Amino acid sequence: MSISRRWLFLSLVLVTVSSSPPSPSAPSPPQTKKKCVDFKSCESCSHSSWECHWCSSDNTCHAKGSLKGCAAGANCHAIDRCQRLQPEEIEHGGTFSRESFQGVSLMATTVLSVIMGLILCCSTCCFVGVSCVKGVVDDIVRDPDADRSQHDDFLDDDRLELQTPLLENGDINDTTDSSSSNSRNISDCNNNRSIDDDVLVTTEQQSSVTQLSISSVAVTRRHPSPPKKKKKSSVKHMYGICQIFYLVTIFSTVILFIVGMSYAPRQPQYNVCTNQFEWKSIIEGMIGLKMSASFDLLISVYNPNKFEVDLNNGSGQFHHDGNYVGLFEIPQSKISGKAISDVVVKVTFSPDKWSAIGMTTEYYRGTLKFVIGGHANVQIPALGSYQFDAKFDDVIVNVNDPSKDDTHLCACPSWKKNPGQSRD
Repeated sequence: MSISRRWLFLSLVLVTVSSSPPSPSAPSPPQTKKKCVDFKSCESCSHSSWECHWCSSDNTCHAKGSLKGCAAGANCHAIDRCQRLQPEEIEHGGTFSRESFQGVSLMATTVLSVIMGLILCCSTCCFVGVSCVKGVVDDIVRDPDADRSQHDDFLDDDRLELQTPLLENGDINDTTDSSSSNSRNISDCNNNRSIDDDVLVTTEQQSSVTQLSISSVAVTRRHPSPPKKKKKSSVKHMYGICQIFYLVTIFSTVILFIVGMSYAPRQPQYNVCTNQFEWKSIIEGMIGLKMSASFDLLISVYNPNKFEVDLNNGSGQFHHDGNYVGLFEIPQSKISGKAISDVVVKVTFSPDKWSAIGMTTEYYRGTLKFVIGGHANVQIPALGSYQFDAKFDDVIVNVNDPSKDDTHLCACPSWKKNPGQSRD
């Protein structure tokens, strides 16, 4: 037992000696604290520390109480700093890009599809009808030139068939007469001279007939009927024109559908870009029995359409539980096409005492809702200054709705963020 203990002790000693000591970790360099002057933007300055604030006089971040700074820091999310004075254009792919088919309403897509389908169906039916008429006309009225050429070929074949036997008969008679005359001349030359003269006359006549037949066949073969110039049928000409019109109709319909989708109306997008403490200040004012409050509401509107829209004489009212609590006015403004435009809406709340108490309670419960109704005169200069009155009623607005936190269209998109999350 003692030997085993000695071996165990010895092995532990060897392991301890052989193992190298852990190397000390390199010390991390000390982090130097940034000074207020190191922050170059208003948001980073205001979110950095309570000791810093942004001075609008020189657009620099200073420490509070600094002699070079200012008495009060600027609000980095004020309307005058976050409002776009000029519309911000958004790049898009053009008429024939994929963006042309995005955001189009189902109604507009259905109408354009039905129109394109009707045009293609009508043009296809007309083309099929013309094809059927052409086939019927081709069956009834044949080409006279083709019939005449077939008739001439048939006559030439008949002439050759009639003249070939005549030649063969003349050659046979000529050979037979020649052999018979020679035999007769050999057997009896002296006694049949008169018969020989008759045979010679007959041979000359047959030779003349044979030569005449050969010349007639040669003439027939050397001088065939000349081909006549074929005239183009008016039916085929009309059918070719119909084919061209059919192809042009299909191509034009597809192009018009794409252009129609590109110019189809789309629903605008908007973000509320007012400081998050506005509603809270209003509610706190109502708690202090201040029954009236006015503020400016900055709204960034993105118009995805290609047409500029002019808004005139826009106004509306706020209702809470069926009671009037305030109004708003939309100033005259232009919403540029394919761009983000900022609109400042003036809001005034003047509820009675009981409505103010109810609104305060619902705000802290997270259930405050308003019913908005209003109207505005809309004018589209690109369509010959076409104008109409746009009305909206019974629009429910949830003040505590998390979806209202979307600020991607705002010029200052971080105004709703927690200051503790935006420090640099």
